[in-house]
Amino acid sequence: MRLPLRPGGSPLQADVDGDGGRDSVTVRYAPHARVSCGFVLVVKTASRAFAVRIPESYKPSQDMKMRDWPFPQPYLAAAVRLDADRSQIVVERWRGAAVADVSLYGVTDGKLALLRFHPRRTQDQLSLFGTVGTGVSNARCVAGGPMVVITTWPKDSNGTLWSLRRSEYRLSSGGLWRTRTRRFDGSRREMDTLAHRWGMDAAPFTGCVVARGRRL
Repeated sequence: MRLPLRPGGSPLQADVDGDGGRDSVTVRYAPHARVSCGFVLVVKTASRAFAVRIPESYKPSQDMKMRDWPFPQPYLAAAVRLDADRSQIVVERWRGAAVADVSLYGVTDGKLALLRFHPRRTQDQLSLFGTVGTGVSNARCVAGGPMVVITTWPKDSNGTLWSLRRSEYRLSSGGLWRTRTRRFDGSRREMDTLAHRWGMDAAPFTGCVVARGRRL
């Protein structure tokens, strides 16, 4: 808690430990540390503080010093409710020209930890947005779960045929488990209609957001 707040990051208020109270969620950093180990997600509850390192793997040539880090990430994107008892934290980790990668954290077995995807995703991160030519993804959810990830992409080079995948994830045993996946193929118009019906156009995590931080 004595580490400084990450510049540009606003604290979130959410019940992360499940005691019914509003906890303070912040991203802090160690100014003299290396980037790979200098970022920390901190949750201050009424009775204690939880903390977990946010590992940063971006290394242009070697692990850089914190003062040389040029990016706004990691930052708090949202607090969401994927189970009935407590909230989880969405942290943006990386952003490209059209894609944002996020990680989800929560209290499990008495510790604040990264919520891992099953089956495994690269670095246990969820990629959002994208481009029409290669594929677009978004995440929606229902309060208490599940989280629904919708992805559309062109099936052929002409863009005549398109595919849509709708996957549901449930929070269980400290991880996000894929419980159902459905795939549809058809014209772009048909897939766009399906995607719109399932909330593809809404802000990420619409349906279970407790608090929003910096915009994704």
